[in-house]
Amino acid sequence: MKTGAAEQWLRQQLKNIYEENEANNIAAMAMEHITQANKMERVQRQEELLNEKQLQQLTVIEQRLHQHEPIQYVLGEAWFYNMKLFVDKHVLIPRPETEELVYWIINDVKAKGLDVFQRGSADATSQLKILDIGTGSGCIALALKNEIPRAEVWGCDVSEEALNVARRNGSELDIRVDFQGVNILDDAQQKLLPTVDIIVSNPPYIPLKDKNSMHANVLNHEPHLALFVPDNDALKFYKAIAHFAKKRLHANGLLYFEIHEDLGEAVVALLESEGYQAELKKDMQGKERMVKAERIMNKEQGMMSDE
Repeated sequence: MKTGAAEQWLRQQLKNIYEENEANNIAAMAMEHITQANKMERVQRQEELLNEKQLQQLTVIEQRLHQHEPIQYVLGEAWFYNMKLFVDKHVLIPRPETEELVYWIINDVKAKGLDVFQRGSADATSQLKILDIGTGSGCIALALKNEIPRAEVWGCDVSEEALNVARRNGSELDIRVDFQGVNILDDAQQKLLPTVDIIVSNPPYIPLKDKNSMHANVLNHEPHLALFVPDNDALKFYKAIAHFAKKRLHANGLLYFEIHEDLGEAVVALLESEGYQAELKKDMQGKERMVKAERIMNKEQGMMSDE
């Protein structure tokens, strides 16, 4: 089978389960992986025959895709903030809206000059300190460290399998982030985490009642541990992190969250009730998907007690 015909065949197979544009994009990603050639190169080589190994790859990929398995898991890779990450079924696939959250943080840091941050002699180091809670693949933490190299960055997750993925990505990208196994819902384990200037989290936030409306490629393949929260406690992670941040954010530190598009007002109300000033932000789709919160404290006040 010729390269051009193979891509056309894969598009047709995928149109049975995906909308046309998505089917075309997935087919292009698969063929780029199989041929190691970009779109322009594939156009120029569309009359070339696939070899036996490539044909076998094509067959396996089509079969897995037909089971609604996301292309990122099939290929074992996903792009995020100009980084190619390894991903598997133990971590969420990085989303464009999460890139927007990272961009917001980086833009704020550089606008305020925090990338050359100097806290003073009271702290052991003068570097900006960032903690990513529920790090998954490590995409947020690694992107922040890559874009703000002077910062000290930590990532934590309750899933050891997810941490293995994050550490692999850090190693392969040669980006130094300290990944730790911590359950943020456990007060005792919280004490293992550092005091920082910025806390960011894309925690589980989808109510269980929304399961029936989700696409099979997400529901049947992405980790439920990283997706769902009880219907009667949809803000459980935001509550835990807001409480933790009172003890582990430096004066005037910042919180950044990715949120459910229907829970923006609820998250803001929660944060304000905890003493934060909160700002809701829409993503490029016009959906309320991000929140920034600041807890204003005088330096004389210092941190709240850890008790």
